[in-house]
Amino acid sequence: MSVDASDLEGLARSFRLIPVEMVPKLKGVVTKSALNAKKIMRKDAAGSKHFKQLARTISYDVRVNSFGGDGVIEGEVGPSGGGSASLAGIAYFGTSRPGGGTLRNPEDAMLEEAPNFYEYAFKATEGLL
Repeated sequence: MSVDASDLEGLARSFRLIPVEMVPKLKGVVTKSALNAKKIMRKDAAGSKHFKQLARTISYDVRVNSFGGDGVIEGEVGPSGGGSASLAGIAYFGTSRPGGGTLRNPEDAMLEEAPNFYEYAFKATEGLL
């Protein structure tokens, strides 16, 4: 008995290409969401009585790492560099002494942006699956 599997092989080849096609589209989505999270975190910091100088140190970076044709897209948002950025731990989480921990947890900015991220990702990848 013989079976013609050429259609299945073509379909399998198409499925392997989907992640490659999605990477550029989703990189834009991750970039937009990282920018939005940065704006949220900057607004929170700028409104702080004691940690407003932290606002200008908050930035974001987006990286794409390829593994065997698939892409992993990462967005990193938060204070960086020296100077005021070194106060981030105290501003967000406090110390054993009073006076810190007055800024919302950075995770809150991500959670606030999450619905937008899902909507952007859905729209960007519509029709690819």
